[in-house]
Amino acid sequence: MSEQYPRTALFGTEERTLFCPTLGREYHLSVALPDSYRTSTQAYPVIYVLDGDLLFGMAAGLTPIARWFLGAPEAIIVGISYGMESYDQWVQLRERDFKIPEVRDAPPDSAANLFLDALTQEMIPFIEANYRTIPSDRCLYGYSSSGFFVLYALFHQPDAFQRYLSGSGDLYIAYPYVIQHDAQLAARDAATPIQLYLSAGELEDDQFPYFHQLVAFFEQGNYPGLTLTTEIYSGEGHGSEGIALTYLHGLRRVYPQAESEHLDGESV
Repeated sequence: MSEQYPRTALFGTEERTLFCPTLGREYHLSVALPDSYRTSTQAYPVIYVLDGDLLFGMAAGLTPIARWFLGAPEAIIVGISYGMESYDQWVQLRERDFKIPEVRDAPPDSAANLFLDALTQEMIPFIEANYRTIPSDRCLYGYSSSGFFVLYALFHQPDAFQRYLSGSGDLYIAYPYVIQHDAQLAARDAATPIQLYLSAGELEDDQFPYFHQLVAFFEQGNYPGLTLTTEIYSGEGHGSEGIALTYLHGLRRVYPQAESEHLDGESV
């Protein structure tokens, strides 16, 4: 980036940096606050957006639209980023953070377990100490490799979040892994509901067969308090409109009040 021009910022956003001892590196936390935040004293749900270097801007822009037209609640958006200016560096870091050596095609230094600990023990406490949040209303969104991580978090620390959005989550590696690691999800207390939204593109040849297997696995299992919603995007492949559709449609589905208001609006 040229030093002649300042870095651009999205309306209503701010950027924080946090050193995470668990991983021994600094992360950038991009925060988008709802319009009413500075004029109210209320607390807000938080949506944590993985791959923030690419997806935070999309999420920050679409969340008000989801609120205006789909009935989604006002929420704080937190994009978890590396602050990299090289695409290759970003790819290396995300593959390390979102995968584990036990799955196919993962780099040997991959450590999703450590990233999950950093997320739940360092990043989330930082956000909740510095912003007015509702700790019992957290959402996690990811797509592709970060979509796999969303499933990884669901199976290993299911109560860290109450709403999960996983789009095209590397299902060719996710399915064989998650079916062997469902003990914590199966043993949790049903008193706390979890909403899970899964999506994939119809043209994703490597994802599509495993999508149906994963859905069947969830439907046949006994996972207390879990509500599953799925969607297949007709005519879409990987990395196309599904990135935004997973976010927009997912918000409507994992916030039941938004889905209800949307349906009410359609019937008028």
